[in-house]
Amino acid sequence: IKEFAILSDKTIYPNKNKSSRVRRIRKRLRRTQIKESRQYLAFKARKQKEGKLATDFNLAKTQLRMQRLYQRLQNIQKDYQNKIVANVVRIKPQWVSIEDLNVTGMMKNRHLSKAVVQECFYNFRTKLVAKCQQLGIPVHLVNRFEPTSKLCHNCGYKKVDLGLADRTYKCPNCHYIEDRDINASMNIRDTENYQLAY
Repeated sequence: IKEFAILSDKTIYPNKNKSSRVRRIRKRLRRTQIKESRQYLAFKARKQKEGKLATDFNLAKTQLRMQRLYQRLQNIQKDYQNKIVANVVRIKPQWVSIEDLNVTGMMKNRHLSKAVVQECFYNFRTKLVAKCQQLGIPVHLVNRFEPTSKLCHNCGYKKVDLGLADRTYKCPNCHYIEDRDINASMNIRDTENYQLAY
């Protein structure tokens, strides 16, 4: 997952999980989890013989360190999503359109599932809808089966053979060339096949 969100005004919010800061924290978390696993096995083995507490083997300290790393990652993600929502509603648009993603289907792909979980798409949608409802901005929820990526924004031609590897949309009808995701975001903005999110 390259970008987290792409707006129709060509504003791109990159994937925060690919930043060096988050990667460094995740690396520390993995190492702490391995350490915790080893300490727990040692604790179980010694408990049967001696009956000592977990703190004797620094297991409790490692678990606390692991929880803090989890919390840091969660706080980074929450803060990033809150900033995006604030930037979207700050200009007070007439409406906000978002695509109803099939997150459950994306989770079935074993190559994508971990990245999809880390993005927290549903939390972002909940925050955006709640904020727009608070400010009285209607939220258009576009159907997940709407061919937003395959339609040309300029002439409306539907390119059936568009694959995931094609990152640039080249219309064979009107020769319109645009980034695939920006073209899709403009189609999401202008489509009439939607339902209100609240």
